[in-house]
Amino acid sequence: AKEELLQLANQAYPSIVKRGGGARDLWTEVKGDFLICYLSVDPKEAMGANMLNTMLEALVNPLEDLSEGQGLMAILSNLATDALVTASCHIDYRFLSRDPKEAAEIAQKIALASQLAAVDPYRAATHNKGIFNGIDAVVLATGNDWRAIEAGGHTYASRTGQAQGLSNWIAHPDQQVLEGQLTLPMPIATKGGSIGLNPSVQVAHDLLGNPDAQTLARIIVSVGLAQNFAALKALVSTGIQHGHMKLQAKSLALLAGASPSEVAPVVQALLEDKPFNLEKAQAILENIRQIK
Repeated sequence: AKEELLQLANQAYPSIVKRGGGARDLWTEVKGDFLICYLSVDPKEAMGANMLNTMLEALVNPLEDLSEGQGLMAILSNLATDALVTASCHIDYRFLSRDPKEAAEIAQKIALASQLAAVDPYRAATHNKGIFNGIDAVVLATGNDWRAIEAGGHTYASRTGQAQGLSNWIAHPDQQVLEGQLTLPMPIATKGGSIGLNPSVQVAHDLLGNPDAQTLARIIVSVGLAQNFAALKALVSTGIQHGHMKLQAKSLALLAGASPSEVAPVVQALLEDKPFNLEKAQAILENIRQIK
């Protein structure tokens, strides 16, 4: 009854069919005590949550009649494996360091860090969190559901039965190139929901050149790969705390009441006198103002 069920799904949400999308495939799988019916839908520029749920609910009664079973729930999955996006890059060693020997060492260490995330779930969790530091920001700014993207991404990272790093980095010493790749489910929308209502979201889309959903998904995964590269490069060279301590010092300077022109000298003084706290930042700021 596949064709009939697909027609019923499309009849439940006819507007998407007019836009060239709609239900594309339907299949069943038996897992444990459950007969699961999967529906694959092309939502075009929408994320598709309401669309999927409406179609699925329309199929409950027909499926109960066909299977002589009892429907348990009708809900989309955030593991959108039909919406996988891959970003890749090639970085010349010369961009890693001006010292050729150090550049080669950094490239090899980044590749090893990638291998570590593939075998150790404790490292994989933090490796992938760093990727989402970049992805979540763009997903949120463009009015999309960052929680859904994270849920799908982390589940995809565990598809082999163990959490693994989502990105893969390979050093090519002969070509003097570091190769990176990141694949993620990325069901992103440019229409629907609050996207057309929130002015700040519209600004974000304008800044990005108003891309279609597929292009926006590619941009987001590319940002995730870039964020991952930045984190790994810091980890295997200066260490992650080098950047974190600068941010902490800046936060303390601002909390102490430093003006924009005072932030830099307060931060510099704090970094030269570790460990630091708010009280020390206030004392440094007061001293700077007295000298003035």
